[in-house]
Amino acid sequence: MISIEQLSPEIAQNLCRKITADLPEYFGLPACNEHYARGVLDRINFAAKLGNDYVGLLSLDFPYPTTANIYWMGVMRENHRQGVGSLLILSAMNYAHRLNASTLTVETLAPMEADKNYLKTYQFYQAQGFSPLFNLKPENYDFLMVYMAKNISDTVIKNENKISLRLLMQTDIQPIVEKFSGHDWVKPASTFMTYLAEQNRGERIIWLAFSQDDFAGYVTLKWLSSYQSFRDQNIPEIMDLNVLPPYRNKGIGSCLLDRAEQESVKKSTRCGLGVGLYGDYGQAQRLYIKRGYLPDGLGITSHYNYVVPGGRYAVDDDLVLWLTKKLV
Repeated sequence: MISIEQLSPEIAQNLCRKITADLPEYFGLPACNEHYARGVLDRINFAAKLGNDYVGLLSLDFPYPTTANIYWMGVMRENHRQGVGSLLILSAMNYAHRLNASTLTVETLAPMEADKNYLKTYQFYQAQGFSPLFNLKPENYDFLMVYMAKNISDTVIKNENKISLRLLMQTDIQPIVEKFSGHDWVKPASTFMTYLAEQNRGERIIWLAFSQDDFAGYVTLKWLSSYQSFRDQNIPEIMDLNVLPPYRNKGIGSCLLDRAEQESVKKSTRCGLGVGLYGDYGQAQRLYIKRGYLPDGLGITSHYNYVVPGGRYAVDDDLVLWLTKKLV
């Protein structure tokens, strides 16, 4: 269960040094490392906590009243690809927004430096919605950097419903089951227990959506699809998008899909999903087409097996048309 909290300067400095030591391929210049470790003492610091351990740090400053800047950020190696960085950035944006900042910036190694590790960093920021503005070469520095920015309001305030997203936690499971049950919608607790176990193993990510702090829906992203075509092409699968009836047509489904697509681009240039064919899936079908998803051209499957002409198949949740979307 990942939580975000604001740290005192001294604890933040110790965490900065701990993460730096854990990632020598990213932080290989001792003088720079010490410069940043001292710098976090004068910044606003957010830490990601898993159990009793701090596993990530984002240090934030404000070079201008309306501009927040990521001064330093890092996540412990074993906690990469678990949504830690995304949660840290979201917390920083929420904080900056409360101080009336409209833009969040970050500086990282430029892609043309061809460093495989920092290329992942660049792609991560792209997936979070940052756009490259220009390259620069700081004085007395040997490498070319890229300056990136994003509009805070694009993420913090999606619409007037004040939608917020976060990862699934153990304590969410029973309330979610009860919420769906209140709408005559059976969602077994065992499903979410399985999802949580897969999330902890890095196999799946589950985002919950809240409207005005009320649970409204969820979506999952599975890195290795059970659909063979996606599996063969390493296409992540967006699965089990569900929005409770009172919260539909309010942009919540789109917010969840935005987040899943942002995460997908870290590993693939495309993402995919399957959609049912009967009337209950009508709204979902229209949403996916509007967002640029197209049929993969391989036909319909039943229980992940392609249907054949003349065959008899139940029209149920397992009769599926598969769609893909190009992300970059």
